[in-house]
Amino acid sequence: MTFRITLLRHGLSQANKSDVVQGQLDFPLAEEGIAQARLLAEYWQTHGEHFDLIVSSPLLRARQTAEIIAAQLSLIIEFDPGLMERHMGEGQGLGGAEFDGIIGARPRPSVFEPMLETGESAWELYRRASDVLGRLLQRDPGSYLVVSHGALLNALLRAVLALAPSGRARQPSFEFANTAFVELSYDEDEGNWRMHRLNATPHLEETWRPS
Repeated sequence: MTFRITLLRHGLSQANKSDVVQGQLDFPLAEEGIAQARLLAEYWQTHGEHFDLIVSSPLLRARQTAEIIAAQLSLIIEFDPGLMERHMGEGQGLGGAEFDGIIGARPRPSVFEPMLETGESAWELYRRASDVLGRLLQRDPGSYLVVSHGALLNALLRAVLALAPSGRARQPSFEFANTAFVELSYDEDEGNWRMHRLNATPHLEETWRPS
């Protein structure tokens, strides 16, 4: 039996547009983000894409993305708090340049140290993403769309690849543009994962536009 799991980052948010570190702060989609989600929904509808269920982060930028797609494809949404973005501690709400300056001036934390005093450690994020993955695979085999955030989706992909955080080494980083998606499949009988697409944004290419 096979699971098809598509991991989707939310559309461009107002904070993304203003270069503000969001973490678990709640920001809505920008107009561009709404347009991105609509284009993706139309692309999938045009290409006959089918999902049995959307599982989404409850944060507004992800929820709005999921709702736009659900309305276009007539899907049900379930919200899982485990899919919320990484808590960035005292960095939440800072501008990107200020955040990068603070991070760059400090020694790289161990995987067990919180992000900027009060945030989520890399290990906590990895465990949370692994729990989400486990809950997905406890469902009936089918096709699931997971709508979440960049850091969480990175941790989830590392869980799929069995790349747990270790020491102070840099972790592999996977690119997720706004409304970019990853297509995975999991053969339950063989215990094999396959990655079919990574950071895919065909709906944003100039060669495709809905009629």
